[in-house]
Amino acid sequence: MSTTPAISPPAAGRGSLGMPWLPSAVGGIALLIFSYAPNVRDLATIWENEPNYSHGFLVAPIAAVIVWRRLVDRPYEWTPPRTSWVAWVGLAVVLASRAFFYERNMGWTENATLIPAVGLVTYILGGRELVSRAWPAILFLVFMLPLPAAVNTMVALPLQRIATVGSCFVLQLTGLWVVPSGNVITLNTPQGPQQLEVALACNGLSMLMTLAATVTAAVALVPMPTWKRITVLASAVPIALVSNISRIVATGWLYYLLEGETAHERAHDWSGYLMMPLALILVGAELWLLSWLFDDQEAQAAARPIGPVSASRTT
Repeated sequence: MSTTPAISPPAAGRGSLGMPWLPSAVGGIALLIFSYAPNVRDLATIWENEPNYSHGFLVAPIAAVIVWRRLVDRPYEWTPPRTSWVAWVGLAVVLASRAFFYERNMGWTENATLIPAVGLVTYILGGRELVSRAWPAILFLVFMLPLPAAVNTMVALPLQRIATVGSCFVLQLTGLWVVPSGNVITLNTPQGPQQLEVALACNGLSMLMTLAATVTAAVALVPMPTWKRITVLASAVPIALVSNISRIVATGWLYYLLEGETAHERAHDWSGYLMMPLALILVGAELWLLSWLFDDQEAQAAARPIGPVSASRTT
């Protein structure tokens, strides 16, 4: 009795590793980079000069890691998309809109067209299968963009006020005599009254933007249930506020304990360096607490491969 040799299915994910579409991907990405090079240079200038958006340099590399990780976790066999002409039309519309915004000197909106352009190029390269894996990385590119000027002002001023009121409350709670006046905190120290100004640059917006990008990258890369992702994302704002208030409180106590203008400047810098480590510790503590309070079996299920790979392992 003759037996027909079993035909092994193609290695899952071999296509996703770039065998058929790697040349097209490299060419398409190179053209996109060449087209948007002036916009990227403008954004790089903002990242370099604006401390609120210095994390922008890391956004693209982190997005690439997110795509790679999701392709490894959910491999698929690449097939050419059947309706790529629709994406080509959409890409032409996006590029035409970019030219329109450029002529109208609408710099932020022009830069923002980069994100839908990346999404459409992704669809052209791999269709819905690739987009379903790459969409978190595409949305993560939003952190490359600074907030519009109107939104920046609308957010920065309330953050500045919250930082001032919260810091005064905690300083009084810890035993210091302080008097707030607008965004200036007057402290009663052994050296006499000292003024601590909560400047607009110290409103916590920088921490909020950087922490939001960090937390978003973490929830995209670490397997966890959807409810936990939403919880951690929502906690970015209060954690940023707590970290900034802790910084101002630490600065106030250092003003109380140290003498001299140079010591005060160093106190301001030292407390600032501790903001991000403190915020990351708080995020880690939150994840640990959620895992301790709730069963983490859902997270383990989320970490299992989806689709044919998991099926082949169970047969």
